[in-house]
Amino acid sequence: MKKWYSIILLSFVFLFSTVISSSAEISSDELLQMLKEKGIITDKDIENATPSKKNTRGKDSFFVKTPRKPKSINFKGRVQARYTYMEDGYLDNVTHQNAFDESEFDAFSIRRVRLRWYGEVIDKLKYHIQVSVDGDSNADNSKKDDIGLKLQDAYFTYAHNPYFNVTVGQFKSRFSPSYLTSGPVLPLCERPLVVDKISRKREIGISIESAKKGQFDNRSHEAGVHDKPFYYAFGLYNGNKYNHLKNNNDNLMLTSMFVYRPIKYINFGTSYAFNQTGDDDATKRLHIWDFNSALDLGPFHAQIEYIQEHGHGTNRRSGYGIQGQYDLTDTFQLTARYDEYDPDRKVDDSFDSRWYTVGWNWFIHGQDIKWQVNYTVRKEMHGYSENNDILITHFQVLF
Repeated sequence: MKKWYSIILLSFVFLFSTVISSSAEISSDELLQMLKEKGIITDKDIENATPSKKNTRGKDSFFVKTPRKPKSINFKGRVQARYTYMEDGYLDNVTHQNAFDESEFDAFSIRRVRLRWYGEVIDKLKYHIQVSVDGDSNADNSKKDDIGLKLQDAYFTYAHNPYFNVTVGQFKSRFSPSYLTSGPVLPLCERPLVVDKISRKREIGISIESAKKGQFDNRSHEAGVHDKPFYYAFGLYNGNKYNHLKNNNDNLMLTSMFVYRPIKYINFGTSYAFNQTGDDDATKRLHIWDFNSALDLGPFHAQIEYIQEHGHGTNRRSGYGIQGQYDLTDTFQLTARYDEYDPDRKVDDSFDSRWYTVGWNWFIHGQDIKWQVNYTVRKEMHGYSENNDILITHFQVLF
């Protein structure tokens, strides 16, 4: 029954957004009448401004360009259909990337369905709401085997000026450039392994930051790039992941993020997060560092990101990803990535991973219609080795 309620609710919001959007425009006649009432123009001016045969003999005339009110509601969506083939190995003693990285998903699946509404409440005050309607329905469950509705983002941003913006709500924590890259423009089917394992992700909190337009680099293939020389962000979050409406302890997570672009071809970034989890008897004090860089040279693009986590009450873990893309044509791109991840620096075992991924992107209609294919050779650095290589293909539609 709850599923039907969700579908009805989404349909109602979609229809409501359509009505609001269609009513956002002022007609030319309405604008002329408003100007007349204020005494700015006269009936004669309106007559001269109206196209007619009389107006073609040299009479002075003027044209009024109809303005648009800011749309209060905008709607967009994304669907990613996936086919997965994984070698039939025993996977309990090796590293997995995410909930869809299981033998249970060795077939067709819906990887992502995202619906989002965004717009302006008033001038400079923007909002963003995004939900998922796919198998990623329970953030605390490692295996997603049903379709469900889940809140992804719910926040508003006050854009005071290009150097001072405030974001409040549930959103992607400002920590990793790879994680902040929009999902629809990812050059590979999944993000780097270390980002999935260690990076700070969606949280409830507040961030003070400079304005950002576009992606941090050109891995997104012809999408807009944030080419300003400097980006900063300071965040304060609950630190207990997203979709938890209250904090589960008396501590908060602090983050800071900086990206510097000395020239348009390259940038350098670093981030730091401090988080305390657990209660007084089992407190973990975590220090997480991120170092990254990106290079854009014509058709060639490359990125590297290293993340390390250590602290009292937890094992030191780290990893990095090096990836690159080469644009063969405007519509076809080759991709590759090397991932290395160690969940415990003091122990050498089969969870220490090296992954080699190659693939391609076919931009059938830009990012709106895209076909991705990735094949990953997965190697266990120490101990037991498993047959767990994987082939993933995505077909993406944006609307």
